[in-house]
Amino acid sequence: MGTVIRESLRRYFFAGLLVLLPLVITLWFLGWIVGLMDSMLDVLPPSFHPNFYLPFAIPGLGALVTLALIILLGFLATSVVTRRLLTLWDYFLSRIPIFRGVYTGVQKLVESIFGQDQSGRQVVLIEYPRKGIYTVGFATGLAAGELEKRGDERLVNVFVPTTPNPTAGFYLLVPESEVRALAMSPEEAFKLIISGGMIRPGEKTNSENSG
Repeated sequence: MGTVIRESLRRYFFAGLLVLLPLVITLWFLGWIVGLMDSMLDVLPPSFHPNFYLPFAIPGLGALVTLALIILLGFLATSVVTRRLLTLWDYFLSRIPIFRGVYTGVQKLVESIFGQDQSGRQVVLIEYPRKGIYTVGFATGLAAGELEKRGDERLVNVFVPTTPNPTAGFYLLVPESEVRALAMSPEEAFKLIISGGMIRPGEKTNSENSG
């Protein structure tokens, strides 16, 4: 009798984990994103912060303002005049020593992974961190300059996101023969990585099925 009760409790415990863990991880990730976006407004003078004019601080208000500013910036960036200004801005930043290396690298990475042109973000499979263990990543192009080759073989730039936070990751130089292109889309790859493999390529989530 006691064994049956223990097995039932054990089964219920793991069933509860299956329900609770996705929710907890999602809330943690969203909380991290909101906190990060809230902190972006900390660089402004207090008089420019929305909470300065309210009797109490509203959690997430900075995230909403930041999100609205990003959308507004994206809207403005589609106009011809703004695109020219952004081109001049990029030119100016690319001429600043030290800063230009970081700015240009981050810009290229963001454009490769999140841009509308998917040719620069091929989902690939590589052996990492050692032989026999495989990792999903994004090939962002062929290496250039002194990093172009290892012996007679070309090297490929690969970005490997982390789980459950895909905004962090590793930059790897992988021999071209060891990079295997996958058929899954970047969106499917991100779902796979964020969920830790629980959402497989081509598989819809419950919210997508209900929609």
